[in-house]
Amino acid sequence: MKPSRPIALATLLFAAQSWISALPAAAGTGLAFLKTGIGARSVSLGSAVVSNVDDPSALYWNPGALGLLEGTQLEVNHVESFQEVRYEAAAITHRRGENGFGASFNGVWTDDMARRDETGRDLGQFGYYGIRANCSYARAVTDRIGLGAGVSLLREQIDTYSTSGLAFDLGIQARELLSRTDLGASVLNLGSSMKYEQESFDLPLTIQAGVTHRIPWRVANSRIVVSAEIQQVRDEDAQLLLGTEYQYGELASLDVGYQSARDTRDVAMGFGLQRDRFAGHYAFVPFSENLGEEHRVSLRMLWP
Repeated sequence: MKPSRPIALATLLFAAQSWISALPAAAGTGLAFLKTGIGARSVSLGSAVVSNVDDPSALYWNPGALGLLEGTQLEVNHVESFQEVRYEAAAITHRRGENGFGASFNGVWTDDMARRDETGRDLGQFGYYGIRANCSYARAVTDRIGLGAGVSLLREQIDTYSTSGLAFDLGIQARELLSRTDLGASVLNLGSSMKYEQESFDLPLTIQAGVTHRIPWRVANSRIVVSAEIQQVRDEDAQLLLGTEYQYGELASLDVGYQSARDTRDVAMGFGLQRDRFAGHYAFVPFSENLGEEHRVSLRMLWP
């Protein structure tokens, strides 16, 4: 007996999104890959970066930062995750006067997964991928405040089922409004509901805001950067995001981050190295419940 299409689709959706996010998808929301984040530094700081992001990963976290970035920057990201999940991202930004521009692409793929009907009968295998292509613009309304917006083309395919749509992002970042203190806020994944066949779902609308403070340390021209932010994702509990970074001049950094309200991951750590126009960052994220671990690497180039 052939399984009904709605039941088969619901089974595939649940399997794919649980696989990607390491958590069951929240009721009524989809495209779980939009919640995975971009940038090794951002992830190693517990995602507490909306108020302090200063690299091309701003295209994911806060488009308002584009108006405050320096020169032209290119960043590529690679993720080695559990269960053969592959996640890649690339972003480029350019600032000209008071205007900032950027474009990015990120996507996730998995190896084939087992497909079963509602009785558990093996029906072979199916594949999954999700992609996001983004263009953003920001303007520096003062030399310390950037306002930005972005639009993303989204596409996800599970087996023979696919869906496409648009999402919009808004963001603001303010630097040094208070002494050594930055503020930021963003609203991400604004858009109408999407649909697989007759199965409708909402985008994971995300609101995030917070503050970053820098504490000078006289040893070797270093400093400590502390960030605290709140993130609210549609249909999920609000999260407290905390990040601490030790910066050794302009050469190296060590990071530790924490996220509350996570069942399978809550801490992350990493380090970064920089010389002249080149920078690299590594992040390590352990998962509980025997899910394994995640390794992220970001490489960045800057042209003045």
